[in-house]
Amino acid sequence: MSAMSMPAATENMVLLKPTLHVEVIVKKQKQSTEPVDLQELRRDLHQWFINCHATVKVGQEIVLDDDPCLKLVERVDVADYTGPPNTLGYFDTDSVQLDLQAYIFRAESEPEGRRSIRQDADADMPQARVLALPNVILKDESDSLVFDDGLPSRLLRYLVRMIGMMRQPGVTLATFNWNRLCLLHGPPGSGKSTLCRALAQKLSIRLGQTFPRATLIELNTSSMLSKYFGESGKLISATFERVYAAAQDPGTLICVVMDEVETIAGSRERSTASGECNDGMRATNQLLTALDRLRHLPNVIVLCTSNLISAIDQAFLDRVDIKQLVPSPSPAATYNILRSCLNELIRSNLVNAPTTTVQTPETWTLLSSLPELPTLSHVQIHLMDPSQSHTPGYRVWALAAHKCSGFSGRTLRRLPILGLAMYTWGGESVTLEEAVAALEAAVEQEVRAMKQ
Repeated sequence: MSAMSMPAATENMVLLKPTLHVEVIVKKQKQSTEPVDLQELRRDLHQWFINCHATVKVGQEIVLDDDPCLKLVERVDVADYTGPPNTLGYFDTDSVQLDLQAYIFRAESEPEGRRSIRQDADADMPQARVLALPNVILKDESDSLVFDDGLPSRLLRYLVRMIGMMRQPGVTLATFNWNRLCLLHGPPGSGKSTLCRALAQKLSIRLGQTFPRATLIELNTSSMLSKYFGESGKLISATFERVYAAAQDPGTLICVVMDEVETIAGSRERSTASGECNDGMRATNQLLTALDRLRHLPNVIVLCTSNLISAIDQAFLDRVDIKQLVPSPSPAATYNILRSCLNELIRSNLVNAPTTTVQTPETWTLLSSLPELPTLSHVQIHLMDPSQSHTPGYRVWALAAHKCSGFSGRTLRRLPILGLAMYTWGGESVTLEEAVAALEAAVEQEVRAMKQ
């Protein structure tokens, strides 16, 4: 299978049986208590969900009742949907296949929760961070991602299918040129690294019944380039040898993340043409050898990022199954990023906002909602109304549509809190109008800085 870019369209999804993905966070038990039987709990929760919920919506947090099977449950979310497009966003549970995954977060402080892979050379810098998945420190990674076209869900679906097909009994892996290698490329700050970690976390949850255990190995590519000539290749070889050893347990999913992969996968042709030291060439050679060795292990998936795809060696790119551009946020995504930041400031009482009234499609009744900046769809409904031009939602949309072009997601998430720090004062919380005015000032400052 040749390398592919992720299509924005979803026509091929009609070939898949519609599936509703439900994620259940199980309470962490004290060491003195008996371990939770997740398989049995999944069966009980599956039956409870079908019996008690006829219609649900993706993104909905399910209200917990007093059913006995919920005594160990912390939270239930309708996380995702795989199937033909559904414009309404609501699903009848009797018309879809239910994929319910129950899991317990691993803590970073646990003995196997976090560790580092080190080598003797350059021992002052770890070559990798290793986390047991799903891990509590990655809990909010996926929630911080904002894309227009459901990119995380599509990537997750492709990766799950890729791993599932490669584990099919009787399949000869050598027949296919599938390396389970995904490359996310695009401008700095677009969320590539966060998306890789979020995908690893979601894979450990979605494939929880296939792989009872999962591990994230996040490689520090810059630390693999030794200051000693000829040592870089040895560092890469030793690091991947430990990855290979960790993957010998077929019940453990290994997610390898390499940020800025061009650091160790630089173009050998360019190096030769420019007369550079061949240590970089040896590093690239060793990386390719290591990846070829990993491709025969069906429980390993490699996720990479790059800001400079043109600098990557062609042989590496030829091994990539999915090449996905992650662009700077669009105006709609920009609004949603700024909205999420302002709503968090409201939630934490740094910003005061009035309670709003909304009509819910579930009951078609008017209910008072928590104070927050309105959704983009609500703002766009009132765009042609001149009386709305002074409202916070309208003003934030004006910033997103006309002032923030080319801003990275990293920059956008910095500006709301930076605006409060720079353009408000006093120990009390500010109003939403004042917070938006501070954001406008911070955006203007950023625009001026970009022009310098």
